[in-house]
Amino acid sequence: TRSMFDGLYEANASMAGFQPDEQVRAKDLIYGVMLPSGAECCRALAYHIAGSEPDFVELMNQKAEDLGMANTHFVNASGLHDGNHYTTVRDIAILLNYALRNEDFRNVFTTFRYSTAPTNKHPEGITFYSTLFDKLTEQQIADGAFLGGKTGYTAEAGLCLASLALVDEKEYILVTAGAKG
Repeated sequence: TRSMFDGLYEANASMAGFQPDEQVRAKDLIYGVMLPSGAECCRALAYHIAGSEPDFVELMNQKAEDLGMANTHFVNASGLHDGNHYTTVRDIAILLNYALRNEDFRNVFTTFRYSTAPTNKHPEGITFYSTLFDKLTEQQIADGAFLGGKTGYTAEAGLCLASLALVDEKEYILVTAGAKG
């Protein structure tokens, strides 16, 4: 809805490219969250799942507690800066380790590019590219390869990355934050 975009442009939030009153599949919103970091997709999914962003944030905080993420408190669904919205690299690693057990999540997390279904505002659909793979010139690393990742950025947090790599037949999660870039 139009109200889901309130404040996002002013905050210079990353957007996937959907428009107010666009009819979008949930699957396409998920890819819009993960590949181009679409804040409008975060809000739309929050409303779809919980009825409002604040109610969804309650679910996020409950899941964080259930997973033992002791140094995390969410305030919004998009990760936009708020003094009360915080986490640690350890807690993000806990969350990513949990999420990667879900095959659907793993598929999205390791996707290079994705094209949405046609919508009422984008009859040709939209093609998203992973912000990780878009900037990564070489997927190969010593004895392995990057499999996927999720980038993030705010002026306060710096450049952040939660990533998955395969090295010597073993998977590794690496979370970095605060990079100046």
